[in-house]
Amino acid sequence: MGRRERKKQAVRDKISEETIALIRRQGVDGATVEAICERADIAKKTFYNYYGSRHELMIEICDSKILVLNQELVEAALGSGKPLEEQLTFMFDQMKSNYTHADHLEKELIDYMVCNFPNHRSQGVNQLNFMNKWYTRLYEHNVARLKPSLTPDFCAEVTVAMVNGLTLNWLNDEQYNIEDRLDKLKCYLIDSFLVKPVME
Repeated sequence: MGRRERKKQAVRDKISEETIALIRRQGVDGATVEAICERADIAKKTFYNYYGSRHELMIEICDSKILVLNQELVEAALGSGKPLEEQLTFMFDQMKSNYTHADHLEKELIDYMVCNFPNHRSQGVNQLNFMNKWYTRLYEHNVARLKPSLTPDFCAEVTVAMVNGLTLNWLNDEQYNIEDRLDKLKCYLIDSFLVKPVME
């Protein structure tokens, strides 16, 4: 990377860092373009040289802070080399920990992704496709364990849809028992998707 590219990346990183700091302190609504520019010490014109809109910046942050966790989770599960049942157990245990220990920033970003889906359908579809791609990879790697009538992409779509449904409930109900629901979902997926081992 040349000097010019490094300088551009430094400005981009600064914008992202200051936006995250604003969200931590004031929530997504407080991270206006004006506030971001003031904290990053840049002109609004400079901001728009890097991002077409505030929403574009927010999606980039959501993708890097939230969406990529799905990829890391699947990669870690596959890297374990364990049976699919144990991979799913590992993933759902990690999800429970992530939800339980989610901080203000993470909740704000998840809420932003969910609330903006209707107004930015194409980007929402891209995010769903990203999640489906990684869960499809999980099930493709373990296709021999799936019931013959099921395909990896179908299993991925069901998993992503159900996890997203639980996430919506968790966002909107402070008393929602996300750990219990994730445990139940894990058991449901294992029972519904996997061929039961033959007992000798």
